[in-house]
Amino acid sequence: MTRRALRQLTLAALLAGALNCQARAQEEYPVAVFEPPEEIPEALSFFAPFFIPKILQDEYRLKEYILGEEFAEFRRVYGDRQAVDAIFNRALRLCWNNTGEALIICLLSTMDHRSFGVDLPLIGDLIWVPLTSEFPDEFDKRLNALPTQLYADTPPGKAGDRDKLQHFFGSAFLTILTESPDAAHRSALFIEWGEERFIVDGQNDGRDLRADWQGQRFGLGLMSNIRVLPSAFLIP
Repeated sequence: MTRRALRQLTLAALLAGALNCQARAQEEYPVAVFEPPEEIPEALSFFAPFFIPKILQDEYRLKEYILGEEFAEFRRVYGDRQAVDAIFNRALRLCWNNTGEALIICLLSTMDHRSFGVDLPLIGDLIWVPLTSEFPDEFDKRLNALPTQLYADTPPGKAGDRDKLQHFFGSAFLTILTESPDAAHRSALFIEWGEERFIVDGQNDGRDLRADWQGQRFGLGLMSNIRVLPSAFLIP
């Protein structure tokens, strides 16, 4: 069997298993039905990320959607796991079906820190890196609107697992960018290693790595089928 055939067989098995897990996990909520992606010329979709102002506009519009009543009602009816589907579905439409750009704006729109501090030896937390241009009140409102109950083992509390969204979408983007989960996996390991040692209040979290791994699987799925949804992969 050739490597190409083996890869196609692996992807088919992965998608079948993910969809089966999704069906079992969504018994508590009705299953949301999304319209299929619009027909966008392939050339237009390909060049979407090169229009920098458009990317910024798409990020702003996705954040507006997350803050809106439509998303809040969707989250109430269908639950948090399918709410992640709604975020990606809206991003895909904004980005003219360009999966890479959609994942980027999903990542930027689900960041749960306004900045992070770098803990330098002998100096301390001298350097703080901004992650968003939002005003504090805008950031807090978006943070409170993000899905939090993503897993059966989600910890109690208001924050839940909302921090896992950036890991999930970031790893999915790296997988599509490199056309392989290997680079995304190595990046995830490096980030967790560095976070524990150099980031203020950082820690090496195995549940972060799980979200990274699930994002890598989602990225692989998108490479063969643009209609796969995050909730099919957010299953322990």
